[in-house]
Amino acid sequence: MAPKITANAAKQALILSWFHKTAVAHSIKDLEKALPSVASINGMQVKDYLQSLSDDNKIRVEKIGSGNWYWSFPSDEKKAKQKALAQAQDEHDKAQALVDELQSKVNEAGAAREEDADMRMGTGGDRKTLIKEHTDLTTEIEHLRQELAAYSEHDPVEMEKKKQEVQQFKEEAEKNMDKILSMEDWFRKQVGGDKEQMEAIMRDCYGDEFDEEVSGLREL
Repeated sequence: MAPKITANAAKQALILSWFHKTAVAHSIKDLEKALPSVASINGMQVKDYLQSLSDDNKIRVEKIGSGNWYWSFPSDEKKAKQKALAQAQDEHDKAQALVDELQSKVNEAGAAREEDADMRMGTGGDRKTLIKEHTDLTTEIEHLRQELAAYSEHDPVEMEKKKQEVQQFKEEAEKNMDKILSMEDWFRKQVGGDKEQMEAIMRDCYGDEFDEEVSGLREL
């Protein structure tokens, strides 16, 4: 058996974009004919690219009837972006909590330095001791400031940018709803209008997004 090829990221992107544009399910035979011209690959590489995209959860594959069918909706990518945003938000919140804690330590250390200096001066503390303690406190404050700076990259502006990206994906998913409905019509024709078989196919395709009440895709 020939070794699997290493998928080219640019060609993967071309294939994924093509799936989004067609917005229907494709058989492996159809893909072996179409994808070589879409992504400039040979027919022997098609299955490797499909497997790579499937492993990365960028396309879906389901066994329908006697063969596997492949597809990808923009809404699937939107869900992935929302998950990534939620993770980024969680990391940001944790980083912000640590930033606040470090800032508090900086403030406390500065206040302690001033208070101790005042007390020493008031009780006649010797100059060498005052200088040493001043140096120690200054070093501690600088260390805390360096730790604080390490978390400066967690900029709220960047978080807002990611929220805007998620909103953009949501709008794109809504615009492509008619393509989803078009694919349902295509499947309906393939099963000759059989309601039970059509419902079973949609349940398999949509998974958790299948709405039992409307027997179709849950509204975003």
